[in-house]
Amino acid sequence: MPDLLIAALLGLVQGLTEFLPVSSTAHLVIAEKVFRLDPQRFGLAFDVAVHLGTALAVVLYFASTWIGLLRDALRGRWRLALLLLVGTIPGAAAGVVLQSAVERELRDVRVIAAMLVAFSAVFWLAERYGPQRRGIEGIGWPTALFLGAAQAVALVPGVSRSGITISAGLLAGLTRSEATRFSFLLATPIILGAGAKTLLDARHASGLLAEPQLAIVGFAVSFLSGLAAVAFLVRFLRTNSLNWFIPYRVGLALVLAALAAAGVA
Repeated sequence: MPDLLIAALLGLVQGLTEFLPVSSTAHLVIAEKVFRLDPQRFGLAFDVAVHLGTALAVVLYFASTWIGLLRDALRGRWRLALLLLVGTIPGAAAGVVLQSAVERELRDVRVIAAMLVAFSAVFWLAERYGPQRRGIEGIGWPTALFLGAAQAVALVPGVSRSGITISAGLLAGLTRSEATRFSFLLATPIILGAGAKTLLDARHASGLLAEPQLAIVGFAVSFLSGLAAVAFLVRFLRTNSLNWFIPYRVGLALVLAALAAAGVA
């Protein structure tokens, strides 16, 4: 398969699964096995490009909200900005302290398959028992920390950042649309931070310079597909539940379990 096509497919996988509640890690593990990726062409430097694409997508989609937050801050209204800051702390701290260990110890297809199933049950429980009565204006510091802690749990492969954070929002009483919106706002600094960390890790990598066309294609596709994924999920969850994603997650877990049993992964 041509490298440019692989770059486009990887950008598509990154863009869609970074935001949909289906676990990006699960899909990337499968992609690694299917494409047998060359680390010189699709290593850290390529990761920088696709992560920047998804980061730009979520920033642009919520640009008006971020501009509004800045405008409010200039007028002395800091509450929502501070709530987002507080909610970001658990995920950021966990990422700094645990990211490397998690990737080393838990990036196993059996772990990922188990988490896909286990946290599908969490989705169902959140939809079933979440009061879903409050808007973002009703969020307090404990709720912001609770959602931030949920985002930290998403470091475990197979969980899904958007899925667990939205579920936490539902259990905390937010309506589904408000939980989705706050989840993406909360995820934005983490996604930007992850992109910055990947960029630092890749500062000595040559892949981005050696194969600029791959980086450009990966960036463009991850940006466009990420933008489409955010727009879709925000609209979809206004009238539909997270439960729609459960069969897909369980099916994906079965695929990973089959790969593990066959000794492929």
